[in-house]
Amino acid sequence: MAAQRRRRAGVTSVVADALRDQQKARQQTLRLEQQAAAAGAKEEAKAAASASREKARQDRQSERESQIAAGHSEAEAVTRTLQARLKELETLLMSTLDEDPYILFGHLKEPMSLPRFHPPDELTTPEPQPQESDFLPQSPTGLLALSPGRKRAYTAALEDGRAAYAKALTRHAQVERDRQQRLASAEADHEQLVATERLRIQKQHELVDRWADDFAAGKRKAVADYFSEVLAAQRYPSDFPTGVKVAYLPAEHQLVADIDLPMLDAIPELASCEYQPTKKAFKYTRMREPARNALYQLVIAQMALRTLRSLFLADGGRLAGAVVCNGYVDTINSATGQPAHWCLVSVEVKREMFETLDLTLVKPLDCLAYLHAKISRTPEKCSPVQPILDYPWDDLPYSDELDAVASLDTVQNLLDLDGYEFERLIVQLFEAIPVFDEVRRTRSRADGGIDLVAVNTTPFIGGRVAVQAKRYAPHRKVDIATIREIVGSISQREFNKGIVITTSDFTRAAREEASRLGVELYNRERLLWLLRHHLHREFTIVDETRRKPPIRNVQRVSQDHADVPRE
Repeated sequence: MAAQRRRRAGVTSVVADALRDQQKARQQTLRLEQQAAAAGAKEEAKAAASASREKARQDRQSERESQIAAGHSEAEAVTRTLQARLKELETLLMSTLDEDPYILFGHLKEPMSLPRFHPPDELTTPEPQPQESDFLPQSPTGLLALSPGRKRAYTAALEDGRAAYAKALTRHAQVERDRQQRLASAEADHEQLVATERLRIQKQHELVDRWADDFAAGKRKAVADYFSEVLAAQRYPSDFPTGVKVAYLPAEHQLVADIDLPMLDAIPELASCEYQPTKKAFKYTRMREPARNALYQLVIAQMALRTLRSLFLADGGRLAGAVVCNGYVDTINSATGQPAHWCLVSVEVKREMFETLDLTLVKPLDCLAYLHAKISRTPEKCSPVQPILDYPWDDLPYSDELDAVASLDTVQNLLDLDGYEFERLIVQLFEAIPVFDEVRRTRSRADGGIDLVAVNTTPFIGGRVAVQAKRYAPHRKVDIATIREIVGSISQREFNKGIVITTSDFTRAAREEASRLGVELYNRERLLWLLRHHLHREFTIVDETRRKPPIRNVQRVSQDHADVPRE
C-alpha cells in the first residue's frame, strides 16, 4: 500500500516536472520572440533614421547645388551685362557707320492724324418707344364681362392707361429730342476740335516748309537748327548727356558744334563677376585704372568723330566746307568749388580731308591725331584743352523767329492759347512797351524757368530783365516756389531784374518773397490792362472747364514749354 503511494507520488512528481519544463520552455520561447521582435524594431528604426539622414543630406546637397548654379548664373548674367556695356562703349563709332544721319524735312511734319467721332452709347442708341399694350388693362372675359361693376372698372382703367400712355409718349419724345440735341452738340464740338487740330497741324507743316526754305537759302538759324536736329537724333547710351549747340557761319561756310560729353562715371568700374561657392559670395574683377581711363578717352574720340560724320553726311547741299567740334563736360572745379564747363576735345576738319577717311578702318585716337585735334591727355581728371574755335554762345538758348505762330487776332480768351502762343503774345507785349528792347523768347531746354529776356532801356535803373510767364487757371495761384526759381536763375546770369506774369494771381507768401527779393509781379488785372493799353486788344481770362483745351504738341520745330496747368 505504501509502495503504491510512493509509486503514485513519483509519477505525479515526474508529470509536474514535465509540465514545469514545458512552461519554462514556452516562456523562454516567448522571451526569445520578444527579443527578436525588439531587435527587429530597433534595426528598422536604425534603418529609417539612416534613410532620413541620407535624404536630408541629399536635400542639402541638392539645395547647395541649386544655390551654386543660381550663383554662377547670376554671376554670368552680371558679366554679360558688363561686357555688353564695355563692347557698346568700344564700338560707339563702328556700330553707327551704316546709319544715314540725313533727315528729310517731310519727316519733321506731324502726320495729319485727326480724332474720330466716338459718341457715348447713350447718345447713339435711342430709348425704345413705349407700347400702348403695356399700359392698357386686359379685357374682362366670361361672366365677369357681363358684370356692370366690372365694365365700369375696366372703362376707368382703360382711360387711365390711355392717359399714362400719352404721357409716356410725350416724355419719350422729349427724351429723344434731348438726345438728338446732345448728339448734335457733341458732333459740333468734335468738328470744332477737328478743325482746330487740323489748323494746328497745318500751321506746323507751314513752319516746317518755311524752315526748309530758309535752310535751302542758307539762313544761319535754319541751318543751325537743322543740324541740331541731326545731332539730337544720334543714338547714345541712355545715361549719356544729350546737350548740343550748333552754329552756322555762312561767310566761312563753317559749322560749329558743341556737344556734351559723359563723365568718367559712364565707364564701368567692373569688368566681370565670379561666384565663389565656398564663401557663398560674388567676387568682382575691377577694370584696371589705366584701361578704364584709356576707354574713357576712346569714348570721347569716338563721339567727336561721330559728330563730324553726322554733320558732313547730313549736309547734302554742301553748305559747310568745314566743321568744328568741341566736346565739353560739366563738372566742379576742385580748386574753387565752382561749376566748370571744360573742353576735353576740339577738332576742326575740312570736308575734303574728311572725305578721304575710311572710318571703318581707323583707330579713333590715331584719326584725331591725324586731324591735328586737341584731346585731353587725362580726361579722367577733366584736364581741359583750349577749343580751336570758342564760339561766343549766349547764356540762354534763344528761340528762332521760325517758331512764330500766325496772328492771334481771333483769340479772345487767354486760356484758349497754348503755352507757345501765350509766350509769343507776351513777347509781342514787351516789344510794344517802349522801355523794352531786344526782346527774345528762350527755348524750352535749359531755360531755367526764364521764358523770355529783354533789355530795359531806362537810364540808371534799366538793364537785362528775365521774364517768366505762367498761364494758370484763375483758381490756381502762383506760389513762392516760382519766385525762388526765377531768382535762382537770374542770380546765375547777368540779369538786373526778374518779372513774373500770370493769368491768375499770386499767393501771399509769393508776394512777400517777391517784395523781399525785388521781383516784379503782374497778375491777371495788370496783364489785361497792359494788353489793352499797348497792343490795343481786348482779352478775357475765363476757365471753361467743360471745354477740353486744344491739343498742342508740335514736334521738333516748335515745342510747348510753358507751364500750362489746366485743372
